[in-house]
Amino acid sequence: MTQDLSDFEEQLGKELRDAAYRRIEARGSRTAANRLYPVLIGALATVAVVVIASFVLAGIRPRPVAAHPFKIIHLEHEIQLEIVDVVNDPRAAEQELQEELGIDIAFEAVPAPPELLNQVSGSFSTGSTDIELEYDEAGRSKTIILPEQIDGELIIQYGRPAFPGERYIYGITSPICTEVWAQTPEESAQRIPELADAIRYDTFDSDYNYHSEVSFTEIDRTYRLIDTIFLSDNELLVRYSAHLDALGTNRPNCGWSAP
Repeated sequence: MTQDLSDFEEQLGKELRDAAYRRIEARGSRTAANRLYPVLIGALATVAVVVIASFVLAGIRPRPVAAHPFKIIHLEHEIQLEIVDVVNDPRAAEQELQEELGIDIAFEAVPAPPELLNQVSGSFSTGSTDIELEYDEAGRSKTIILPEQIDGELIIQYGRPAFPGERYIYGITSPICTEVWAQTPEESAQRIPELADAIRYDTFDSDYNYHSEVSFTEIDRTYRLIDTIFLSDNELLVRYSAHLDALGTNRPNCGWSAP
């Protein structure tokens, strides 16, 4: 950039001098040229300062904040969209991502619990392309993994407030879980009915097999509570298991912290 700026100044100075001398020669006064020379040098210096300042400011001007909530990572055979922010302007995000990735993208608002409002919760393709998602220990979406080529439109779903009684499309372990984690059915029976109007019970047996919508009276009394997820604002899913690690061994939002 320094060489380009030097060449620019030299060319600008030559053009200013030539123009000034042409005006002086037209008036037939060489003496006037001598008087004009210091003025010309001062003008050139001013122009040079302005040009240098323009280059410096252009170099330090902060880059505009991305409208989309991702850090885009291009790898050899895939593209990773690392989630770093919430969705504030879905239409601007669509346009910006379409320009950066060259694929059709639509952001779709779906009902979600308060912990997921405006957060990217899931993604899929309207074509046959498989989209992978990585989650953190709390169950939140962390990274969307895309192949190099996308068949169809890429749909990115993010949380919006649910209407009263509306089922959530996505959910995460509720912070309430820390209060009742690892309790037996009897121990948690005092607290659980206070949390929602409707309670659903699922279990993992000793072989890690999953069982849905189990009657509370049929749950093995030795099982321990390992998860609480709100399915809507008044419906709670509670999961008991024969093994505390049935959902993983690093779930700090539900009382489990790996050593």
